[in-house]
Amino acid sequence: MMKFDVLLGEVLGVEVARGFARLCDLSKISRADVFDEVNNPRGTQRDLSLAHAKDAYEYARNTEFGYWPEVFLCLRDQSCVRVEELSGTDHAVLHVNDELIADSDTIWISRVDGNHRLHLAGGETKTAPAIDRLVSFCLALSLTVDQEIKLFRDINNNQRRMDTSHLDKIELRLSGEDIVKARNPALFIASRLADDEDSPLAKFVYQGGKRPPGTFLPLRTLHTGIEYMLSRQTKLTALGGVDAQVVVIKNYFKALKLWVPQAWDNPKDYLLLRGAGFWGSCFLGADVIDRVLAGKQFQPEEMLAVLNSGRSWDWTRSGDFQGFSGRGGAVKIADTVIRELKDDQGISMKDLLSKILNI
Repeated sequence: MMKFDVLLGEVLGVEVARGFARLCDLSKISRADVFDEVNNPRGTQRDLSLAHAKDAYEYARNTEFGYWPEVFLCLRDQSCVRVEELSGTDHAVLHVNDELIADSDTIWISRVDGNHRLHLAGGETKTAPAIDRLVSFCLALSLTVDQEIKLFRDINNNQRRMDTSHLDKIELRLSGEDIVKARNPALFIASRLADDEDSPLAKFVYQGGKRPPGTFLPLRTLHTGIEYMLSRQTKLTALGGVDAQVVVIKNYFKALKLWVPQAWDNPKDYLLLRGAGFWGSCFLGADVIDRVLAGKQFQPEEMLAVLNSGRSWDWTRSGDFQGFSGRGGAVKIADTVIRELKDDQGISMKDLLSKILNI
């Protein structure tokens, strides 16, 4: 049984116990609840960077004079801790059943902030002996899991920017589908494209935490791309209903997959689904969707016909759009492709330009 002298109090409405403890002890009694889209979708913590953890370990072990902000932990199960309050004071002794914690796969005490600092400190590996130096810690005593993840988001978003796809996923989880649909339709649509089984982007979108095999398109990149698509005033934005927009946009990506199937087969070798190339395809989508909706159509086949009305493009890394980056590059990519698309009369914007200038 481990014992820790603590001070009981409250921080912005959160009941906590604060004190000092050896790094190795804090490491042994706590565990990171890493979000994994497949195996642990209720997890709260981002994926670990081993390089970051090693840097933190070396700093704590070898720095004679230094400082760390307090490690922030959360008590998930009250049965592993007994709080012995000292009469007439706000001081207490925490009795932590470290043997119970060690013998179980349950996360009794989770790491809200400090996972990288604690990961190697317990001495579980031969190359990283336990660190017995004292650090300050704060233990939240009565949070729900949703309250815990809210504080995780607030700490990492407000003080140290973190993986933006993970933040988007947390926003979806905390706010709920209906609120996100009303407040942030682009994020709602992006999440549907990532999660719906009939979406051509299903299982391709990285949503934070531990990266599942095969994912290559960050949720934040997809989210931003949908924002770009909706930023152009077209019949798509005039539809108004987000559920209808999901159907139409999903159909566009189905057409895009039929147009350049190689990008789905070898995404690392193609720009169509990466960075500026992907955003360019979203700006392009606004125009393509506008054209088919004008004819009261919305199926992938009609959108594919529009895409095929122009010239063929090389979307590989060394192809037609090599070197384009950012939003500006995405706009140039889309405009370049759109100029070649033909209208109902078989005239492209490039042809029209030549006609206007009488070339």
